Amino acid sequence: MHNTERKKTGARKFRGFWVLIALVVVSFAIRQTEVIRIKRRIEEVKAEIDYLRISNNALEQQIEIMKTPEYIEEIAREKLGLVMPGEVQYIPIKNHTKE
Repeated sequence: MHNTERKKTGARKFRGFWVLIALVVVSFAIRQTEVIRIKRRIEEVKAEIDYLRISNNALEQQIEIMKTPEYIEEIAREKLGLVMPGEVQYIPIKNHTKE
């Protein structure tokens, strides 16, 4: 092998080494970007879970209030116009006379 042939072969090997290094670096960068994206998504989902947990607790409290006899009575009186036995219900009548 001549000296110039050895130089060309060495240069090709050297260039191939740098191409390999570049591919490894690019591959690493792509994977890191994906890891960061996934971590962000995990944080978003955790925040959504926290929000839904708080909302769920508030709804459970509201359900417990709605099960109380006081609330049921209030709704029966206001929405359905019901009265307790022995009570007299007064219904206001609007005066439609014109002056």
